[in-house]
Amino acid sequence: MEEKSIHLKKVVILAGALCAYWIGSGFATGQEVLQFFSTNGINGIIAAFVFLVLMSFLTYVLYGIGYKKKFDNPYDVFEYYCGKVIGQVYIWYSVVLVYAIFVVMLAGGGATIHQYYGIPAYLGTGAIALLALGTAVLGIEKLIDIIGVIGPIKIVFVAIVGIAGIVTLLGQPALLSEASRLMPTLGFKSASSNWAWSGALYAFLALMVSIPFQVDCGASAGSVKEARIAGLTGTAAFTVAIISLVIGELVYYKLIIGQQVPTLAIANHISPVLGLTFSVLIVLCIYSAVASFLLMTVRKFAADKTPKFNIIATVLTAIGMFFGGIFPFDKLVNILYPFAGYSAIVFAGFMFYKELRENSEKGNIEKENNEENSGI
Repeated sequence: MEEKSIHLKKVVILAGALCAYWIGSGFATGQEVLQFFSTNGINGIIAAFVFLVLMSFLTYVLYGIGYKKKFDNPYDVFEYYCGKVIGQVYIWYSVVLVYAIFVVMLAGGGATIHQYYGIPAYLGTGAIALLALGTAVLGIEKLIDIIGVIGPIKIVFVAIVGIAGIVTLLGQPALLSEASRLMPTLGFKSASSNWAWSGALYAFLALMVSIPFQVDCGASAGSVKEARIAGLTGTAAFTVAIISLVIGELVYYKLIIGQQVPTLAIANHISPVLGLTFSVLIVLCIYSAVASFLLMTVRKFAADKTPKFNIIATVLTAIGMFFGGIFPFDKLVNILYPFAGYSAIVFAGFMFYKELRENSEKGNIEKENNEENSGI
């Protein structure tokens, strides 16, 4: 039966795919967590739980609706929740936003490779873009399989930064309060001056950039229950990664001042070997997320594995390589990401309304059926 159709391997892959999708250049480099969480000091950890609560509901709904509806095109979910007119506005807005963040991630990849290896940023950007293009043309199912394996690896390595921070904190417990006091004065860009709002805004950002992808993941599950468990598992694992990075960035705050890639600076401090490993991991994170964002952009215009898809993907990759190589990464994150978060709030409102209405109608139907049965 439906309740028994739960396969642990599939849950892990779908949860891992969501983590891999979210852990792009902004997250893997530490810039996202720095601007949305760490700049708020200790309150940034509490903000991560605000993210967890909001995002758990949103992924539960989207993975579930993806399985139930199995849309021909994942962007159809916007019309499902918002109606034809507003839905179309959101569809095109989402396409443009996902592609814009694709460019941001390419910029992050170039910045990472330049910071660690000394290779010109545009060469790093180009290499990641071409790898992503090669993966995107394989189609959505293959992409989910590939990045579903990469996701858990990302979480483990990000957790290492947090564990190292906790170990350091045990020897110097005053570091956390010191960092909390000084973080707002060190010139870091911040998404919001309010810690709770930062956590909520990050949840809405994660929602806005991943709606079609979550729908696709849900559709590939074996049952609605399997889909929802995968969504919740992915959200919980991602929250662990957020908290790990917040702890690491607070404990090692002196190391990350002026750094485009905070996680790399921290990893190098912990161990040169870890620094080398982390540089490879960050590139892997960026590659998997860039491939995902590219594929989700092109899927609006063409079906997977078609000549039209390949041509559009190639053109968009070339454009992304050009712009990703000339824009400063941290400024792109600070401008684009908070705006994306704000834009998702309205869509979340449509989701809440639709789900409440659907549940209310379902309850009324069940009530009428029970009354009819009792009258027989």
